[in-house]
Amino acid sequence: MGEFAGQTRFLTMGDVWSDATSIMNRVKFAIADEFTALVLMTDGVSDPVFETESNLRRLELWDRLWGDLQASASLNSDNPNLEQDLLSWLNFWTPGNHDDRTIAILF
Repeated sequence: MGEFAGQTRFLTMGDVWSDATSIMNRVKFAIADEFTALVLMTDGVSDPVFETESNLRRLELWDRLWGDLQASASLNSDNPNLEQDLLSWLNFWTPGNHDDRTIAILF
């Protein structure tokens, strides 16, 4: 849909919905009785953690991400420093990955 690899296409852009079938073919969902967390992240987080799109299917990489987050940010609603801990965690360094980073976690 974009002209360049890595180009951001916002869902609020009118031309994104000109071919709604193309977008909806990429949307997946599942209904779960319970879950640990819902994690939304930009490619600035996912690229260094998962490296390739196919690695998003690897549970051990999700477990490692969750372990890193737990160790750095004590993910629970009782942590008064949670916001600052997550911001500090987002400042990790990996070679070749310098994109902006955003993460949102619902637990």
